[in-house]
Amino acid sequence: MSATVASRMSRLPGARRIRFAVALAIVGLLAGIAASTAAALRFTDDSCFEVGIIRVCPEGVVGTSYSKQLHGAAGCEPHHAFRVSNGTFPPGLTLSSSGLISGTPAHSGDYLFEVELRDVGPAEGGPDWCTNPKLAHREFTLNVLSGISITNQTVKPGTIGVAYSESLTAMNMTALNPPTGTPATGLTWSVSSGTLPAGLVLGADGVLSGSPTVEGSYQFVVRAERDPQRWDTETLTIVIRTAVAITAPPVPKSEIGVPFQFSPSAIGGVGAPYVWTLSSGALPSGLVIDPATGAVSGTPRAAGAFQFTISAADTEGRTASYAATLAVASKLAITTQRLRQGRVGRLYRAKLTATGGVLPKKWKVKTGPLPRGIRFDRTLGLLSGTPKRPGRYRVTFEATDALKVTSKKTLLIEVRA
Repeated sequence: MSATVASRMSRLPGARRIRFAVALAIVGLLAGIAASTAAALRFTDDSCFEVGIIRVCPEGVVGTSYSKQLHGAAGCEPHHAFRVSNGTFPPGLTLSSSGLISGTPAHSGDYLFEVELRDVGPAEGGPDWCTNPKLAHREFTLNVLSGISITNQTVKPGTIGVAYSESLTAMNMTALNPPTGTPATGLTWSVSSGTLPAGLVLGADGVLSGSPTVEGSYQFVVRAERDPQRWDTETLTIVIRTAVAITAPPVPKSEIGVPFQFSPSAIGGVGAPYVWTLSSGALPSGLVIDPATGAVSGTPRAAGAFQFTISAADTEGRTASYAATLAVASKLAITTQRLRQGRVGRLYRAKLTATGGVLPKKWKVKTGPLPRGIRFDRTLGLLSGTPKRPGRYRVTFEATDALKVTSKKTLLIEVRA
C-alpha cells in the first residue's frame, strides 16, 4: 500500500478503515483485469479522495439534498456513460448516465458500491472514431450521516404578564418516509430570522422562555445545529394575547322557589366564545351554569350560603376564575298563629312575625277592618292603639319581601268590653 493511500485511510473512522481494508484486498485481485480492460479509460474524481482503488465521496446527510458529479478521462472522451454495477447505492440517491449522483439521502449508513465507466461507441450513438470502446470499474464509498429534524411544528400561545416556557425539540433522523430517529441532544439553538415577542428569549438549549409584554402575532425562524453540515430550521409563529378576565355584578339575593339569574362576562384572550365551568364549590340544588355564557340560573330548592368558583377559558387555554357566595333565603312565611285579646279603653300592642324571605319586608292589611282605635305599622308589622269598641275582627295580613314574594295569614282580633 502506498504512503498516500495509508495516509488517507488513517483519516477514516476505525470501522470504515476495516471495511476499506477488506474491500481493498478483494478488489485488488481484480485490479489487473480492470486495468487491462480499460487501459486508456479512467476515473478522475478528485473530490472523492482515493484510498487504493476505492474512492471515498463527501458525506451525505439524511434529509439534505446531495449532489456529486463523477468524471472520466481518456478513452472516447467526452462520450462516456456511468452506471452502478454492483454493491449498495444509498437509498434516495440516483446515479445518472452522465455521472451525477443526486437526490436526498433517505437512510443513514456506510454504502459501498461499484461504478462502471464505459465509452459510448458508434453502436450506441457515439462517434464513429470510437472504434474500440473500453470499460473501467471503480469502488466508491459514501457515508450518510443522520440528519437533524426539528419536531416542533407549532408552539403554544402566550399571555401578557404570564410566565412562558416551551422546549423546542429535534431528532437525529436516520430514515425518511416515515421519519425515523432518536431524540437529539447537544444541539445549539438560535433564532436565524424574524422577531421573538418582547420579553421572550430562546436559549442555546432550545428553551423559549420569559414573560411576554406586548400583544401580537410573531413569526420567526429557529435553527438547531449539531455541526456545520447537520442542521435544520423551522418557521414558527407565537401569538401573545391579553389575559382572560371575568367581570360580574354583585351576586343577587335569592330565595327558595324564586327564579334566579346571575350573569358574569369575560374579556381578553382570543375572545368569545369562552367555555364556562364550575371549577370549585357547589351551587344550590336547582341552579346550573351555562357553559356557553357563564350564566348561573334556575330556581333554588335549598336554603343556605353557597360558596363557588366559576372559570372561563378561551380556545387557546387561557383561563380566569371568579369566586362568589350565594345566599339563598328560605321561603317567606308569616309565623304568627294567633293574636292576644284586647279590652276597650286599654292599650293594645301585638307584633306579627315572619321567617325567611329577603329584607326589607313590608306588611299590609289585605282584607277586613281593624278594630276602631288600632293602627298597623306597615314597616314593623306592629298592631298598636286603644280599642274603642268590643267585637271579633277577622283580618288577613300580607307580608312582602324584597323579591316580591308574599305570605298571607288570616288572624282573629278579639276585643272585649
